[in-house]
Amino acid sequence: MARHEIHLGAAWEPPAAAGGSWVRRFGRPTGLEQADRLVLVCAGVASPAVWRTALLNDRPLDWRNAGPGTLECDVTAIVAERNLLVLAAADSEAAFGPDASARLTTPTAWGRLSLVVVSD
Repeated sequence: MARHEIHLGAAWEPPAAAGGSWVRRFGRPTGLEQADRLVLVCAGVASPAVWRTALLNDRPLDWRNAGPGTLECDVTAIVAERNLLVLAAADSEAAFGPDASARLTTPTAWGRLSLVVVSD
């Protein structure tokens, strides 16, 4: 089984000054075969609670524990050509800090977020 990992840790958009959510936009991987699965994986998580509020394309994610400090969610059925991953500001604001002017990388405690293409 082949696996291709696409790192999604950088380029988060901070919430607006009026209060909003943290947003990460990404495209559907190219070259997917019909049998390929797409799995959102967060490895090395010290703070898993923040991911419990995540939405992908307005749908809550059904995370499962995939080993110590690792969460994963099969998103094959909900990944579109253009995607929007959203975290509630209440859970994520303190982790990112006060700088709301730039695109940011996720904090170390959140782990390494990747979209993994799994091919048989």
